[in-house]
Amino acid sequence: MLYILLLFSFIIHIVTFVIIRQLKLKQDTLVGVEDNVNQQVKNIEDTLAVYLVELKEENEKFVQQVEKFNRNNSDNNNQKQPEVRKSVKEVHTPKQSTKEYQAIAHVEQVEDVVERSTTASVLHLHEKGYTVDEIAKELDKGKTEVELLLKFQQKK
Repeated sequence: MLYILLLFSFIIHIVTFVIIRQLKLKQDTLVGVEDNVNQQVKNIEDTLAVYLVELKEENEKFVQQVEKFNRNNSDNNNQKQPEVRKSVKEVHTPKQSTKEYQAIAHVEQVEDVVERSTTASVLHLHEKGYTVDEIAKELDKGKTEVELLLKFQQKK
């Protein structure tokens, strides 16, 4: 009887160890998946940070261009005010004749214009053997942006 109880105890211990091992393996896979998700989140955050920096730079360039345009425009307005008044008088004169409706000529053939996305252009140039620096110069993009696009495409 004692031998049967000892045998039964060993069997229960073995089953318990197998169950504990299986739970440990599941926990390890969950930790691996969590690490993978955290890495992907970090990559996405890095990409968004690069995108935001480039967007900020573009906005600053645009603001500078608008300010330059406004300065040039204000200089030109001071010099051309009499001409503007003259053109306003011409606009208010009544029209002598009214043109009748004319049908628009039918367009025979229209060409579709296909523009490549930045990612497609980067990958195409990379396949041709261009370096990251050459691709960045060719596409007028940041070196970091090109590196990130290539990095993300290699993971897929």
